[in-house]
Amino acid sequence: MTRPTARGAGLLAVAVVTYLAARIVGTWELYFLAFAFLAAVGVCWALVLATSRHLQISRTVTPGQPVAGDPLVLSFRVQNASLLPGLQVTLVDATGDLGGHERFIEVESLGSRSARVATSGPQPARRGVHRLPALTAVAEDPLGLVRTRRRLGDTLGLTVTPRLAHLASCGLHAGMGARRAGRRRRLPTVDASELRGIRPHNPGEPLNRVDWKATAKTGNLMLREMEDATDGGVAVLLNCAAQYVVGEPPETNFEVAVQVAGSIADYALRSGHPVTLLLPENDWRPIRLSPDAESRRRLLAILAAATPRGLSQLGPSLRALAAGGRPNARTQSLTLVVLSLDRGLVRALVALQEEGVPASVVHVAGGPLGAAAATAEDLSLRRALSVAGVNYLAVSPGDDLCAVLSRRSEGRRARAR
Repeated sequence: MTRPTARGAGLLAVAVVTYLAARIVGTWELYFLAFAFLAAVGVCWALVLATSRHLQISRTVTPGQPVAGDPLVLSFRVQNASLLPGLQVTLVDATGDLGGHERFIEVESLGSRSARVATSGPQPARRGVHRLPALTAVAEDPLGLVRTRRRLGDTLGLTVTPRLAHLASCGLHAGMGARRAGRRRRLPTVDASELRGIRPHNPGEPLNRVDWKATAKTGNLMLREMEDATDGGVAVLLNCAAQYVVGEPPETNFEVAVQVAGSIADYALRSGHPVTLLLPENDWRPIRLSPDAESRRRLLAILAAATPRGLSQLGPSLRALAAGGRPNARTQSLTLVVLSLDRGLVRALVALQEEGVPASVVHVAGGPLGAAAATAEDLSLRRALSVAGVNYLAVSPGDDLCAVLSRRSEGRRARAR
């Protein structure tokens, strides 16, 4: 909608007052001034109305597939496709919910058939699925007498994936890792998966299921595709109730928990093991991931959308959730990533361990968990897990995740003793 600005409205008021004074005094110069003021607003009105229809605005994000913490830059290209002199353009709320401080992007006056580029940032990218609204441009004439507001372009979705730690080893799953002495160390297996078919190998996929006979016949690397392999799988459960979140976004223990869960799952996939994700956003329905490049990309997309949700008391529901996420209890381990550790959860983990289900827990608290900072209750719960052989790791914001997750867990140290 095109309308006068405060300055334009003031000039119209001056034109009216000047015209009334001319009627009273009868001086023709005052009539001339009154019509000149009115004509200035009219010309600006016509200029804004005509030129704003030829405005073109495009928006780009660099990098195109950002990871949390990357320096994010938004670029806006404003073009005047009209032969008339351009307008001064202000983009309103152009950065959406990306957290930038620049809510308004101003572009200098455009000449005839010219373009200008304005940028916002760089600023650290925040993990999440962000929605940038359609661009709203407020265009004014060079004198600032008339403005119009136009909506240009479409909404833009931007997914910022979490920054995962690239683990070379994992203290929670010491039997799963890279090739050593010519063979891959694997978790215990019981049942073999059924062959579903043969397909070409995709770049980035592991080579542990190469069908050499088909490869020799076709001359191309071929893989055996299996039916939802359950041998040596890992179930990762992320439970982060909002009341246990500590810190200011994006520096919260919840963000660390997402990184921990993703790093463990990514390590399992890179090691050739299937992963089952259990997330409250998915109503705890199991999300099956196969050890291939596509599943690793899917893992990042799933974790990008994670929000602080979960059960405040996980213990009573753990058995049912674990059963839903484990197709074969004998062949799949369970790893919990939680923000709070209580006696009910410890009892549930110990019971699962006694039933033969390999269980691990990573506790991501809001502060340091050193011996001096741990309460008597914390030490008691950790001791109970260690005695039962449940793998336990404590992580705090600011820790080196590669170092902490590669560290031998307390439960494993206890079994070694």
